[in-house]
Amino acid sequence: MKLKPFLILLLVCISLKISAQEELSNKYTRPSSPAAYPYQARNILIESRQPLYLPEVEGYTLLKCDFHLHTVFSDGSVWPVTRVEEAFHEGLDAISITDHFEFRSINDKDVNTSNLTREYEIAKATANELGVLLIPGLEVTREVPTGHFNMLFINDPSPLVKYINKENPRDPSNIEDILAAGKELGAFITWNHPGYQKPNGAEWTPIHESLYKKGLIMGIEIINSGMYIPLVHKWADEKGLTKMTGTDQHNGFYLRDGHHRAMTIVFARERSAESIKKALLAGNTVGYAYNYMYGDRKFLEPVFQNSLKTRVLRNTDTDIAIEIRNTSGMPYEIELLGDDSYRPDRNNKITLYGNETIAVLMNKNGNTNESVFHVIVNNLQIKAGKPLNTFIKF
Repeated sequence: MKLKPFLILLLVCISLKISAQEELSNKYTRPSSPAAYPYQARNILIESRQPLYLPEVEGYTLLKCDFHLHTVFSDGSVWPVTRVEEAFHEGLDAISITDHFEFRSINDKDVNTSNLTREYEIAKATANELGVLLIPGLEVTREVPTGHFNMLFINDPSPLVKYINKENPRDPSNIEDILAAGKELGAFITWNHPGYQKPNGAEWTPIHESLYKKGLIMGIEIINSGMYIPLVHKWADEKGLTKMTGTDQHNGFYLRDGHHRAMTIVFARERSAESIKKALLAGNTVGYAYNYMYGDRKFLEPVFQNSLKTRVLRNTDTDIAIEIRNTSGMPYEIELLGDDSYRPDRNNKITLYGNETIAVLMNKNGNTNESVFHVIVNNLQIKAGKPLNTFIKF
């Protein structure tokens, strides 16, 4: 009789152990504790992202684009679908895979490059699923100083094969012929990385002057791989060329949180491939890299103005304190200017980071009927070497 309580307790423990084993799930699970986050969702559509947020500009839809990318279908190291998924993660609206047209056979042993649009076909279904606009494209690759040219919006590039010299694929002798043929197919043509393989920097050569006069250079990369060339920016303004930015990425992207790739910001009328092409032909673009923007005042000024919300914190006979909130994801390097109405109280240089709020103190300078003070925004370049001179209204 003395063993009965012990036996009862033993039977209860055995029963609980069996019960616990029976309750173990045979389904896929993941920890729900804070240590388990962040995690990659099974559906890419619902993953957390940190795109570069830009303000609305009346009459335009601002589209973030990368029109210069490579895959294993030439000399890149990634699969076409990866390019689309990277773009989605970064909040891009449109990309173009522009593999080297003359050097598609580099990876023939691994992928079938005989189909001239295969990379586009592979990427298209994922692009449609994720809402990324996929623009067909290719890169014409010829010897320097002739250089490399992207041709966008060509659906069937097979008529261009005859312009490749199989003995010397980089032969530049028929560059005019292949670009002219591309233009006939509806291509938007841009001159890539004008400083490539040039120890003295970018040069506008007689070859490029001839192509330009014949309408075979429509855009030019003022930024390639994040590197900006002020002289090329000047050429674009002088010659009316569309300002382009391409990452020219061959391997995968490895961006730190809060950082963004270089990109072309297209001021389009709507979010569509057709509207992007119209905008490129009209020159409605801004270059972006390392939190600097390069483009015409008519685009950069409203981007800045529409990013800001202000309110007066205090207003005395001698000074005024103004709160400024940046509603965009773009930081602004601002230099406060003195004028007949106001002058900065102390430090005249501030950085207004994306999604942050600061306050500035301005001393009154006599005429205080004005409700604006003037600033220079150093990381918005309206011309090569010329930052945006504008105002902040309160």
